[in-house]
Amino acid sequence: MTEVQNFGRQLGDFLGGVFADAAGGGAGVFRPDPQAEIEVRQLLNDLQTAFAEKNADAIVDSLAEEFTTYELTSAEGHAVTITEKAAMREYLDTLFPADGETQNKSVSVSQVLASSTIGLTREDGDVVIARTDGTFEHQPLRASAVAIRTAEGWKWLHWHMSAAAPRFRVNANGVRIPLDGAPATGTPVAD
Repeated sequence: MTEVQNFGRQLGDFLGGVFADAAGGGAGVFRPDPQAEIEVRQLLNDLQTAFAEKNADAIVDSLAEEFTTYELTSAEGHAVTITEKAAMREYLDTLFPADGETQNKSVSVSQVLASSTIGLTREDGDVVIARTDGTFEHQPLRASAVAIRTAEGWKWLHWHMSAAAPRFRVNANGVRIPLDGAPATGTPVAD
């Protein structure tokens, strides 16, 4: 058995235990903890608030000392992988909207599973940036993360975000326009 095959088997065994226990069946390795789930869900809510408020300090403070990776697809379509807190702070300076613009994330699906020591999260949502020109830029996304309980409380160990659909922009009437904001005709965005 190769190292990759062995890792795949171990991961499959782990996930089988996670989902068997979460569904109330089987004697898996994962023991759900309802209070831990509430705490990890709050960590996720705090993270969303920090992004909306452009609070880089709160975001970086939410990372575990053992933080491994933050992965996402950039606006330009290439992979971004961050493995250090200092690099995360530097990246956040480029991520946040310009002055006078706001960023909100709506979450359509949020799942949290947690034991007393580890939490797993999954989200589907849409980051919406209200631009100063009155338009709104949307980035549908999917995210998953791993949190761990530390001496200081719950912290993020690993984070992954990817585009769930292409970015798009709409004017104040909900009509799609080019991403550069130039006036154009388009079709209304469905609710």
